[in-house]
Amino acid sequence: MLRINIYIPDDLNKKLDFAAKSRRKAKAEVIREALNHGLQIIQPKSGNAQALLDLAKMAKKIPTKGKVPKDFSKNLDYYTWGGEKRD
Repeated sequence: MLRINIYIPDDLNKKLDFAAKSRRKAKAEVIREALNHGLQIIQPKSGNAQALLDLAKMAKKIPTKGKVPKDFSKNLDYYTWGGEKRD
């Protein structure tokens, strides 16, 4: 296990003391549990991350080097997603 140092305000320390005593656990254990729970809330879901990876793969298909079609801006959907071409 790694050791880290953090600074917390007095009121948060009091809440931490209360939580640790009421659960009969060490403050460090309460902090680890709270940190783990908090990170689960703010961490991106795997589905969202996969959607971003899929989008990045699609973006690679967009012609950006060499000869760019003259109708590229008009038919962006066609070149990006494979939709229908506009005339």
